[in-house]
Amino acid sequence: MASYEKVIELRRMYGRPDYFVRVAVADHAAYEAFVTEKLMGLAAVHRLESHLTMKKIKADA
Repeated sequence: MASYEKVIELRRMYGRPDYFVRVAVADHAAYEAFVTEKLMGLAAVHRLESHLTMKKIKADA
């Protein structure tokens, strides 16, 4: 998963979820394609939950 160019952040978490993956794609269609064609095809992925940003309010400086 870390080798995919679209994956810009990957963290192993305590508790649930097990991993946090942040991806950078052009739009929702590109995100859906990445999830269905890449992530869901990985043998280690048993469950996937997505949260999409509505609006960035504050970012790190």
